[in-house]
Amino acid sequence: MRLAFAGALALLATALVTVPASADGPAEVAAPAQTAPAQAAPAQYQIGTFNMAGGNAEHGTKGDEAPEALARSVRDRMPAVVAFQEGCGDWTFALGNKLGAQGYDVFMSPVLQRAGGPNAECRHPNSSGFGNGLITRRDIGFDPNTYREHELTRNAAVDPARKDLKEQREMLCVTAPARRLVACSVHLTHDDRTLRIAEAAEARHVLTVEYAGYTQLVGGDLNDDPLSAVADQFYDAGYGFGARGGLKESDSICGNEITPLSNIYRAPCRLGERTHGSGKIDYLFVSPQVDVRWADATSANHSDHVPLWAEVTL
Repeated sequence: MRLAFAGALALLATALVTVPASADGPAEVAAPAQTAPAQAAPAQYQIGTFNMAGGNAEHGTKGDEAPEALARSVRDRMPAVVAFQEGCGDWTFALGNKLGAQGYDVFMSPVLQRAGGPNAECRHPNSSGFGNGLITRRDIGFDPNTYREHELTRNAAVDPARKDLKEQREMLCVTAPARRLVACSVHLTHDDRTLRIAEAAEARHVLTVEYAGYTQLVGGDLNDDPLSAVADQFYDAGYGFGARGGLKESDSICGNEITPLSNIYRAPCRLGERTHGSGKIDYLFVSPQVDVRWADATSANHSDHVPLWAEVTL
């Protein structure tokens, strides 16, 4: 397994990408991503999102048992993409080592502790950074050269004197150009609601403007409940209750229906299974045209969050 830095020089200090080595030893250059056919037939794939809890006082102190558990789930499910949050640089190395042979690339973007740095770190020594990540299947056509870090905190329209002291949150995205498909991982500020709303609005702007026309798969920890002003920025307007985004939540109690209330329970369709304690703060969004066959919040031994998985048609 070889670790390579991705993208242009501006990314060298922060972006980690793992790519497979050759059978004869480390490769000198990263192998090009396999490109999916432009007119690939629709097929069913699993997708997922998971907060790995690298910043948690209990779970962030752990070693490779955390990425090993996630790698087992990926090998069992063979998903198209998994978004992860609160990942660590060393955990990303471990994931890449364990998943490269199965045809996966692993991306991770450390975030800054505050404007100007240094990098945030996980709760264990030599973590090599703390931030968002993506695990993508090469045969889907995801191209490492399309890797983008979209800064959310810096671009949020709030008091600079306050936001400069906050962790500089980002949304990490990678595209499969031939399929016009984009996968993103997002994690929003937990201790400042005003800033969190502004970050969510910036994420909505990026998805609407920079990825217009793409089928979107967005996983993340929004640190707020499904009916919040934060979640408003992601849920399609058809869900009502102030929703102004353009996405469908895969784990909605209403399944594929984008409507304000469930026909059976007359409860908001924006509700879903708990993912953290007794509430829902983690989400797995897809474009409205994506058919969701099933979705489920499962369990995790090495995180205070639970993974969300879904099967979709792409």
